[in-house]
Amino acid sequence: MFFNGLQHIGIPTRKFAESRKFYEALGFELVNTEDNDGSKVGFYQLGTLMLESWESPEEAPEKVGAINHIALDTKEIEATYEQVKQLKVEFVEDGIQSLPYWENGIKYFNFYGPNKEIFEVCQKL
Repeated sequence: MFFNGLQHIGIPTRKFAESRKFYEALGFELVNTEDNDGSKVGFYQLGTLMLESWESPEEAPEKVGAINHIALDTKEIEATYEQVKQLKVEFVEDGIQSLPYWENGIKYFNFYGPNKEIFEVCQKL
């Protein structure tokens, strides 16, 4: 596989400002903010650990297990997508997606693990 390691862990929130205050109190630094169709998105870093938190009343279950996805980093999104297809996993959406995050955007795809956990494979462009 073409994975470089953990990129981030995605956690939805109903209260972006409260989440930001909490993560910063733990020592995380807000390193990037984005807007996703009106939803606030923040990336917080502590050492090598990166959290992505976005405001979404529909996706924030506010219970144990509230992590939405685990993102793995790649520098070769197309080749990695082809390799993951060989595993015969269920994909969350069809094909490689893109968002205008960070300086040059990202490409990513999501698939389910055996327990319905979501894995995101992401390439920063």
